[in-house]
Amino acid sequence: MQSALDQFRISISRVRDLISLHNSVKAQSTSALDVSDMLRAALVLSVSALDYYVHEVVTLGMLEIHRGQRPEPLPSANTTQSAFSRFQVSLGGARQDRLTAIDIASWLEAELQQAQGYDFLQQSHMISALIPTISSSIQNKLNNTAWLESEIRDRLGYQSFQQPEKIAEAIRYISNKKLWDEVAIKMARPVKDIKQQLDSIVDRRNKIAHEADINPTFNIGNRWNIDEVLVSDAVDFIEVLVESIHLIL
Repeated sequence: MQSALDQFRISISRVRDLISLHNSVKAQSTSALDVSDMLRAALVLSVSALDYYVHEVVTLGMLEIHRGQRPEPLPSANTTQSAFSRFQVSLGGARQDRLTAIDIASWLEAELQQAQGYDFLQQSHMISALIPTISSSIQNKLNNTAWLESEIRDRLGYQSFQQPEKIAEAIRYISNKKLWDEVAIKMARPVKDIKQQLDSIVDRRNKIAHEADINPTFNIGNRWNIDEVLVSDAVDFIEVLVESIHLIL
C-alpha cells in the first residue's frame, strides 16, 4: 500500500508548487491582476489528493487481504461478516475463475505443459514431483487479481472519500481500527477538532468546485475571500492527516 502514499506525496508536492507559483506571480504583478484562482485550484487539488489516497489505499489493502498478505478485519458489532466480506462483486467479474474451477483438470494440464513442456506430460511421475509445479501454478492464479481490482475500482470509483465519516467507512474495508481515535493520538489533537477542520476544508472545496466560490450575499461576481495562509494551512493539515492515517494502517 506504500504506492498510495507515494502518489499522495507527489500530488501534494505539485499543490505546493502551485502555491509557490501563485506567490511568485502575485509578487511581480499589480493588484489589478487577480491570481487568487491559483489558490482555489490548489485547495481543490489538495482535497483530490486526499480522496485519491483513500481510494487507492483501500483498493490495494483489499487486494492484499484477498491474497492472504493482510488479515481480514473482524466483523463489527451486530454483524456476522466484516465490511470486506460484505463487499459485493459481480458474477461476471469472477467468470474466468469460475470456468477454471469447473474444468480444473484442463487448466492444470495446460499449466503443467507450459511450465514443463509437452514431453513431460507423456511421462509417468510421482505425485510428489508434481506438487511444486501445481502449487506454483495455483498460487500464481490466486495472485492474479486483475478482475477483482477492476471490480473494486468500479464500485468505489463513483464514491467520494473526503468527509470524515466517508473516510472511516472506506477504511473499515481493510482495518478494524477506530480511525479517528487513532488519528487524534497521532496528531495530538481532539477528534472533534480534526473532523471540524476537515469538514471546513471540504466545504470550501465544494464551494469552489460546485458554486464557483461565489458569495451570494454580495454583488454579482464577488467570491469568498481566499489567501495563501488559508490554503497553506489546509494543505499542511491534509498532509499530516494522510501521513497519520497511513501510519495507523
